[in-house]
Formats: sequence, structure tokens, C-alpha cells
Amino acid sequence: MNKSDFIAELKFQTTEKSGRKSYAQSGYRPHIEFENYPEYWTSGQQTYIGTDFVLPGETVNAEIGILSTEYFTKRLYENMEFKFCEGSRTIGFGKIIKITNQDLKSDPNTAQESINLNLYPIDIIEKIKLDFGQSWNKAFSEIQKLIISNESFRNNRIVRSIIYLGNKDIVHLEKTIKQAKTDWRDILLWAEYDKKEKRVRDFNNEFGKEEIKASR
Repeated sequence: MNKSDFIAELKFQTTEKSGRKSYAQSGYRPHIEFENYPEYWTSGQQTYIGTDFVLPGETVNAEIGILSTEYFTKRLYENMEFKFCEGSRTIGFGKIIKITNQDLKSDPNTAQESINLNLYPIDIIEKIKLDFGQSWNKAFSEIQKLIISNESFRNNRIVRSIIYLGNKDIVHLEKTIKQAKTDWRDILLWAEYDKKEKRVRDFNNEFGKEEIKASR
């Protein structure tokens, strides 16, 4: 990988604080976890600016090229923080200074709370984990890609309806997402109304409080 997606300031941990025992050389490629995106780790190649080697405890600027850029399309922004790791060990922390791959740059007029599923209401995140078990990461990723793709889907009601219709099955969820892209109004109809076209659920409300009580 010989490309630059962004320039970042990197602060390497000391050896005593879980950092490397030896220097890192340009071309070093640890895993990266961006803030608020713990569900998707990528790999980032570091090309140091002004030096070829970095010792534990040092701070350096570097050009970073990441894998799986499509997942982070329009999600990165200047001053965004991340950590870089070897397995479960945190080697250091970084902050984006400048984004060089414009495809990755977030629209400054778009609030992170609207495009990052991790920042949605906690009942949504907990429901995904509960319903999809070992496949929750996949389910989370598919829903995340949906909300980044179009502003129309950045709505708690639609996201809850999709999870509900996913029926705890990843294949079923993928079909529901595909239908949402065709016409999201169908998703609300199927999730909130019974066969008699009576509204029985309101997914504006959090999971566990969506049932509409019948009036006497």
C-alpha cells in the first residue's frame, strides 16, 4: 500500500505503557480504531515525515494509508482521534491533521450524530447486539452503510423498523435493507401496521415502548 489518505500526528506509547519495545520504521502498519467506530478496525500504513524511525514515547507526523476506505467514505474529519494497535495492545494514539483522500472527508454540514450509528440512541445499539448475537457486527455494519448512503435513512424510526423487520436473522436484515433502498415507506408500513392497516407500533419510541395500547 503506497498511498496517503490523511496526515496525522502520532503519539507512541512508552514501553512501560504497553508501547513497542523497539522503534517503528516507515511502512509500519498497525490496526487502527477511529473514535466512535469500534465495530470496524482497519489497517493503516504509516510513512513518517522527516524521519524513518520512531522510538517508543516519541511524537511524529505521518502520512497514513488505510485499507477498506469504502467503509469510511465521507466519515473522517480533521482533529478526529484514533488509536493504533498490535492485536489487543494499544501502541499509540493519533489525531488527523489533514485529509488528503477527499472521498473520505466528512461533509462539514453533516452532524456526526446523524451518520454514525454508534451515536444513535443506546436502545438501538443494544437491540442489534441482542437480536443478532454473533452476527451483530455484520448487522451493525450493514445498517451503518445504509445511513451513510442517503440522508433519508438517518432517522431513528426507520432504523428501529429495519431492525424489527430483520427478525434476528442477518439474511432477512439484508433483504429488509434492500427493500428500504427501494422505498423506505414500505418498511414503516410493514413494521408499524397490522394486516388490517391499523397502527400497532410506533418506532419513534425506543424498543420496549413501541407498542401502541389499544384504546377502550
